[in-house]
Amino acid sequence: MHPPHGATRYGQPSLTPLTHRPDATMRLYCLPPAGLGPSFYARWAALLPSTVELYAIQLPGREALNDQPSLTDPRQLTTALANEIANTDDDGLFAIFGHSLGSLLAYETARRLVRTHQRRPALLALSAMPAPHARSLSSELSLHLSGQRSMDDAMSMIRQFLPARVIQNPTALTLACTPLLADVVLALHHAHQDEPPLDIPFAVYGGASDPLVTAEDLRAWSDLTTLPLTPRLFPGGHMYTTEQAPALTDRLHKDLLAVARYATAP
Repeated sequence: MHPPHGATRYGQPSLTPLTHRPDATMRLYCLPPAGLGPSFYARWAALLPSTVELYAIQLPGREALNDQPSLTDPRQLTTALANEIANTDDDGLFAIFGHSLGSLLAYETARRLVRTHQRRPALLALSAMPAPHARSLSSELSLHLSGQRSMDDAMSMIRQFLPARVIQNPTALTLACTPLLADVVLALHHAHQDEPPLDIPFAVYGGASDPLVTAEDLRAWSDLTTLPLTPRLFPGGHMYTTEQAPALTDRLHKDLLAVARYATAP
């Protein structure tokens, strides 16, 4: 497998390799949660086996691109993401993973790939995000921003989107605030459009005590795929991915193996 080619374009997302595994049989593209960047997945490099080549999506406005403006138009962003993935020089199996708002972007990117008859993922893995046709994050945010809930509630909700290591570090928190607010705007701009369910396997994960996303929210993703799914819950809240990284990557690897066997079966 070969890394994507081409220089990063100003104000556009890019693909950041977190591992170099030329003999890998599957490439995994990971979309970060609101306000964060590729470092969110850095720990996964040591947790995933050599058969998986790990890439993170670098969005403008954060980490290495923190001097660039964030994108707040979901259609523009997911079109750019789909093009980045479709235009790599690798034609092997790939999967897309997203956590929290990253799940929404992963889903819309996969829909874009299918809609435009480009390469499609072997697996779409979605974490800690309500199915957008059933309960949108934008409607929940609107309740807070319209004053129907207290500002304390709004701040408490926003804190749920960041891992403790960021909240407890003033410098990291400051750097995350601007892209986090941009991603809130992006979520408010998103409106679900009905299309036929995707003929792609979904893997859906969540935190058992997530105050933002219920098990019912996760089960509703089954309406958006033609294939059956069973959400997997892990101990923890919305950012369960931090403490449960070994268990989550182990489960994800098993799901990747399952779709790889199916894809290569005679």
